[in-house]
Amino acid sequence: MKKLNPSYFEFFFFRYGFIVIFVQIVTISLYFFTEEKEPAYLACTSILCFLFLVFVCLSDHRMLRKNLPLANVFLADDSLIINKMLYPAEQIEEVAFMPVRHALNKFPAYFVEITTHDGAVFYFLEKNMGWNFESPTIKLLNQHPLFSLKTKEKSESSEGFSAFKNHKPKSHPVK
Repeated sequence: MKKLNPSYFEFFFFRYGFIVIFVQIVTISLYFFTEEKEPAYLACTSILCFLFLVFVCLSDHRMLRKNLPLANVFLADDSLIINKMLYPAEQIEEVAFMPVRHALNKFPAYFVEITTHDGAVFYFLEKNMGWNFESPTIKLLNQHPLFSLKTKEKSESSEGFSAFKNHKPKSHPVK
């Protein structure tokens, strides 16, 4: 079994961690290249960077939780386990990669939408895209013989979370 969605910490660290790392590198460089060595400035910058990261991550997490209940998804041999419920490949209609940009944040968020034949729609956050900007989940599912024909990419939406309002996730037990 392979977990398809990242943890919230992993998602937010890859999203905002590079900002904190960049500021820390600049601060440490300035500390070593200036004549006045004041460790208080270094400590204050580190604390402020950490607080910035915590604040931004918590606000994004709260916004995600409020607007879109995200699914927990695992890939088994011939099925997907979505929120602890088994969905065989025959029951999955489509798996789509969706980049979404919202007004409050200029960075796009990458989601995966899973639609089942009974009308249930599930969303989960995509893992870090990497340098090649390919969806790791779609790449993995394209290599799977049962899911390769069910994957597709949607164009980027600038509607933000209102793009998800048409699809309220339903959960139907599988028997």
